[in-house]
Amino acid sequence: MSLKPADAKLLRAALGRRTRTELKRIFALARTNTDRALFAAALPQKKKRKPKGDPLVRELEQTLKPILGPAQEKADLLIEHIAKKYKRKLAYQPKGLADATRQLRTKFSDDQISAGAKSLVTQLSKLYGGSDGVV
Repeated sequence: MSLKPADAKLLRAALGRRTRTELKRIFALARTNTDRALFAAALPQKKKRKPKGDPLVRELEQTLKPILGPAQEKADLLIEHIAKKYKRKLAYQPKGLADATRQLRTKFSDDQISAGAKSLVTQLSKLYGGSDGVV
């Protein structure tokens, strides 16, 4: 059984600078192991994905999705609403929802922040009552 010229060229390109003993070890490994194990050993490992951020921020983004506008306005509305709801003075100037969440966590629990976002959306939908979007 002989190799095709293209296959021989591929072997020379991949293994041409190896010694005979190294080649014997490589071929023995190829015979005894599965393709999956060989690929796992030879190819670089995939980078682990970074977590997609804070789960509360993702929840707030989904809850406040009906409010049309930039994230900074949504964050301002949320802080203003929570301040009224819990009768506290909050002088936060957030740059977005993640920043607002960080600032609100200093005074409120995650459940309170989440409930505040839900009540904001229901309050705005009662006031403006459109199905296209709240604001």
